[in-house]
Amino acid sequence: MPEYSLHDPIRCESQDTLERRYLAKRIFARLVNDACPGVIGIYGGWGTGKTSLLNLIQERWQNSGDKTIRIDYVDAWNYDTTGNLLIPVIVQLKQLSGDEKFLPQSWKTSIRRVLAVTTLSLAGLMLSKSPIQLGDIRAVWEDIEKRDKDDSSNILLGWETLTDTIRETQVAFQEVVKAVLKEQQCDRLVLCIDNLDRCSPDHAVNVLESVKNFFSIPCCVWVFAMDSEVVASYISHKYEGTKMDGNSYLDKIIPEQYHLSFYPEENDRRVFGLISDVVGGDLSLRDEKRLPQLPHVMVPRRLKKSAGKFAEYFDGSNPDADSDTIFLMSLLYHAWPEFYERLSSPSLRHVGEILANFFKTHQAEDPIWKWGDYVPSSLDPKFTEDPDLKYFLQVAFPNYRDCSDAAREVHRAVNGLRQIGLP
Repeated sequence: MPEYSLHDPIRCESQDTLERRYLAKRIFARLVNDACPGVIGIYGGWGTGKTSLLNLIQERWQNSGDKTIRIDYVDAWNYDTTGNLLIPVIVQLKQLSGDEKFLPQSWKTSIRRVLAVTTLSLAGLMLSKSPIQLGDIRAVWEDIEKRDKDDSSNILLGWETLTDTIRETQVAFQEVVKAVLKEQQCDRLVLCIDNLDRCSPDHAVNVLESVKNFFSIPCCVWVFAMDSEVVASYISHKYEGTKMDGNSYLDKIIPEQYHLSFYPEENDRRVFGLISDVVGGDLSLRDEKRLPQLPHVMVPRRLKKSAGKFAEYFDGSNPDADSDTIFLMSLLYHAWPEFYERLSSPSLRHVGEILANFFKTHQAEDPIWKWGDYVPSSLDPKFTEDPDLKYFLQVAFPNYRDCSDAAREVHRAVNGLRQIGLP
């Protein structure tokens, strides 16, 4: 078994079964290129390996010995409760700049300007024809100072006078970046912001608005690893009733994107290598064609979790279920947990009646649709009308169309998996 937890992102190329290192190499080459844009997006759904890819990029940088750039990582989700996701970024920059070398007065002035203005939701004002008024900014700052005086953390207490223009705020942040570059003796700062899609919608959108309006400055590159569909939905919801489209907004502020698409039909060797790594190489699928080629299902994290349960089940003695069925049922749970729970029953007939919804046939002499001896039970249309679920079941269990006894195999598998923690 691997030394690292199968639930954690990979940390280095030696763990890179899916060969994401080639994409990491390409992105790193872009980051050190003078033509690199100020904002880059790494897009992918849940569990596709965004954090793993960031780790591979950092490892490549560390191994390259390249001193022209500095790459730092911030997990936005850890700071969602702060109310301003830029606070951990500012704190990290302060540490990188060297606390004792950065003049206190200069630091307070610059950071107060940045945080005060970025607390505003400025995208709506930017979209309007009227210029941003100082009063708009000052009203929010007065509220910040009031809350700060009541806050034991005193994050903003005592900072200098508020800036009166957006340009001054850009200059202020650029001064902070220059201090970091000088202290770190490099030419470019790369900030990798992870898990923005896990944060509250308002906080996630405010950070992106700040990047658009303030942080597109020389010598600083922002890399956002996120589920773009989730964040786009946050933006669309915020501007509901307008012509603002979340995806178009992201395309505008993030000019260059890299997508972590995952289509196992093109990568069978990598998929089964991943499964083999997790289970220690002692078990393998006998019939790989039973593994449905669905991007929604074949997510690396789901595969790893399913392979973990697969290995745990067969770690016991005298298993009474088919190994392929065990893995596929575990994968079914990690893709459709609510449907899986419908199958989790001590009643064989109940299991058969649920499956009959997907394998039922109609004989001319019998007007009732059945699956062997089973008549389909009532099931929520969100399951019966889900084409991916139907495809999964019919590919995973191709012989079940005419063999109602196969319900016993699923029943045994579910009972066995229940003993190791599945519902």
